[in-house]
Amino acid sequence: MRLIPLLLLATVSCSAGSGDQAVSVAPPESCLTGKVFSVGTDFAPATILRLDDGEETLISGDPEDEIRMLSGTVMTVCGELATGTIAESAIEAESFELLTVDGMTAYLGTLQEVDGSWQISRKGNDLLVPLSGVPEQLRGAEGSLVWVAGAWVDEAFSVRSFGILGGQSQSLE
Repeated sequence: MRLIPLLLLATVSCSAGSGDQAVSVAPPESCLTGKVFSVGTDFAPATILRLDDGEETLISGDPEDEIRMLSGTVMTVCGELATGTIAESAIEAESFELLTVDGMTAYLGTLQEVDGSWQISRKGNDLLVPLSGVPEQLRGAEGSLVWVAGAWVDEAFSVRSFGILGGQSQSLE
């Protein structure tokens, strides 16, 4: 008989407040900056981000393949952090931004020619990057996803090095 009042109390306790709406709490997005490395084998490729302090974070998520193609570059990767997975630290990438290639400022986007001028339309960014010194090899990649590295000269970004995602990278020096 003592068991019935306890079960009744437990039932009331569990159902109390059940009329309230459930609130889902999304984990905050984190951003990490470091150098990208492609590791593993052809059968089990992996992509890591090595931070300035030497810590390595495994990258997963939809943009991982695109990030892996940019191995050797410095970028900021944003997404949900996870620990205790196969790697000690991991990030489920949702977005990323290319920062530097070989120590030079770099941009990633779609190459476009508008009224005789070349520009990069950056993913997820409304700002267009006007280009100068666009080599003939790069001009052939109009409409493709490319990265350019160089420096700002006056009002345009002077291309010193470039790469076509899925293609070869070129240095102009």
